[in-house]
Amino acid sequence: MKSVWHKILRVDLSNNTCKSEQLSEEVYEKFLGGSGMSAYMLWRESPRGTTAFDPANRLTLAPGPMQGARQTGAGKWTGGAISPSINLNADSAATASFGIEIKNAGYDAIVTHGRAEKPVYVVVDDDRAEIKDASHLWGKNAYEAEDDIKEAEGEKFECVTIGQAGERLVRYANIQTRKKSFVGRCGLGAVMGSKLLKGVAVRGSQEVPVHDPEQLDKLNKEINKRLAQIDSEKPEFLRIYRVGTAMATEMFAPQGNLPIKNYQLATFPSGEKAFHGSNYAKELNAKPWPCKYCVLKCHNLCEIKEGPYAYKGKGPEYESFAMMGFDCLIDDVKAVAYAGELANMYSMDTISLGGVLAWAMESYEKGVITKEDTYGLDLTWGNAEAMVEMVKKIGSRADGLGYLLGEGSKIASERIGKGSEEWAIQMKGQEIAAHNWRAQYISALNYCTGVASGPNHERGNSQHIWVGHIRLPEWGIDEVENEERWSWENAADRNAKFHDYCNIINSACHCKFMEFRSYTLTDLLNTINACTGLGWTQEDLRRCGDRITQLQKLLNIRYGWKKEHDFNYPKRFMEPVDEGPAAGKIPVGLKDAIMDYYKVRGWDEDGKPTPAKLEEVGLEGFLE
Repeated sequence: MKSVWHKILRVDLSNNTCKSEQLSEEVYEKFLGGSGMSAYMLWRESPRGTTAFDPANRLTLAPGPMQGARQTGAGKWTGGAISPSINLNADSAATASFGIEIKNAGYDAIVTHGRAEKPVYVVVDDDRAEIKDASHLWGKNAYEAEDDIKEAEGEKFECVTIGQAGERLVRYANIQTRKKSFVGRCGLGAVMGSKLLKGVAVRGSQEVPVHDPEQLDKLNKEINKRLAQIDSEKPEFLRIYRVGTAMATEMFAPQGNLPIKNYQLATFPSGEKAFHGSNYAKELNAKPWPCKYCVLKCHNLCEIKEGPYAYKGKGPEYESFAMMGFDCLIDDVKAVAYAGELANMYSMDTISLGGVLAWAMESYEKGVITKEDTYGLDLTWGNAEAMVEMVKKIGSRADGLGYLLGEGSKIASERIGKGSEEWAIQMKGQEIAAHNWRAQYISALNYCTGVASGPNHERGNSQHIWVGHIRLPEWGIDEVENEERWSWENAADRNAKFHDYCNIINSACHCKFMEFRSYTLTDLLNTINACTGLGWTQEDLRRCGDRITQLQKLLNIRYGWKKEHDFNYPKRFMEPVDEGPAAGKIPVGLKDAIMDYYKVRGWDEDGKPTPAKLEEVGLEGFLE
């Protein structure tokens, strides 16, 4: 198999050592890389009883076989570990060039375990790797840490770092790279913090060997040209190149897909105007900020030139401004962008942060928490200034409410009590993202059944059948009627296929945003084959995705998942709104749909993979 090195770098922080290890061909043929590699490393080395902050937790940073391709979207890479938010296995992905640099250094993954005696960072320069003192970096924000590491090691190094939230174990702390892309969900930044690992810097000079360079070059040129052309033909503020994911407001509002006031309302006209792509571009002076090889250029470099929210840097993605704007009933686009950049520097996932803030605002409204708890801040809906200040309190883990909110809404609501658990919009300990289950019932099913990272929209993506009009015709999802979004017919099958699709693309390591501009499963398969020489069919591709999903489920079971966790969804799932396109819609029948999903997956009535299913996907030796 080409496009892999059959080699990973093992970093043992407890013993202060770095060494390479060869992996067999079978590992790559079964799990590819990225998400699959992370799951495999946890299975092999983090046994039952391992917890998120245990030194035995394996933190895997892994590209995949597509990082040898100069193709749009091929800058993706995955981070994975046991998550401190859900206390299960999890993975999350980022872009920029860090994954490409790992491949160029001659490795397929960097796998870290142990705990250093003092803060450290890791430097990988081709075949030289060492652990260095980071005491002078501890306490600095994530951007400052990256700047200082690059000043010490050289500008050609690609870095990942954490800020104060990661150091102080905020359970939804993230990992950042290039000040614009983030391993966002599931708290993997806190895993780094628990290991006293401030950052990793990588530089490589090797060329990844691919199976068919001529075919790969042909595919790259055709795919890159097609996707750029399709995007250019869209109306201005529906172009990814123009406003990135800010195009989503215009798409999602007519569907009732926005999370408004902790998912209590159907419409928010001033917010929809504020976060429309046209106003986003105008108020934030948004310019494209592309990742390597990308023609869609969804990241935005923004600048607010004056006022209390002045900054120049990363513009908020849809999920960020939806959760910190719509969900908190805030329509000040500059305040939300600034709060998001603060979160980035502290290294906090803005989805969970927005969900936690919305829970706190509803708790304040209902008298469950008071001004005495909020440091004197008037934490009312829509109060942008109070929201910004609370971001600082959580990021620095200030004594009291700031610290508690850093634990996430599940723990916070259980400790505060007074019925506040009912408006904590989370499952398994993680806040639900900015896709409204009332707009398409399959979102609720995905949140309940996801095995890669708990209730994670990006590890399922089945909502995009309607949200983004995505189809997988090669796997039997072709023409779908709009009204089907409120039907359970075919939902279990479609949800399973999207779970497997996401595992394939997150293991090959390619950006799912490309699918919004016509990137297909055929493109993916042809590129994987040109890179690797595997010669797979679509059936082989689906089987690999299924295999990775099954392994993740086995890890769930190992780390404490129980069937009842899938059925313990937020009370608000069954609370309708009385206006808008999803008025009166609630996912009645969700429990039966979960059981249908188990059957489609080849699981028994307890939601566990059967021996026959594991044998079917080649995991018969993985059953504990």
